[in-house]
Amino acid sequence: MEWSNELILEFLDLYEQEPCIWNPKHSLHKVRNSVHDSWKNISQNLSVQYSISDLKKKKDSLMATFRKLHKTKHTQH
Repeated sequence: MEWSNELILEFLDLYEQEPCIWNPKHSLHKVRNSVHDSWKNISQNLSVQYSISDLKKKKDSLMATFRKLHKTKHTQH
């Protein structure tokens, strides 16, 4: 299934609400069960059902695109 821009924004909003996944300073960042529960919350609250594995792949893909575009932006100056 193709990810629409709206679905990507929905995913990012849910991801942002789970700091133990993305914030290395969060007290539960290294607690596997907490991180898994956060991914499960995202999976359950997203309007389209995706597995946790698919969500992690999407996050990795978005981050790779971000890094590429961010690098390009900073090398143009």
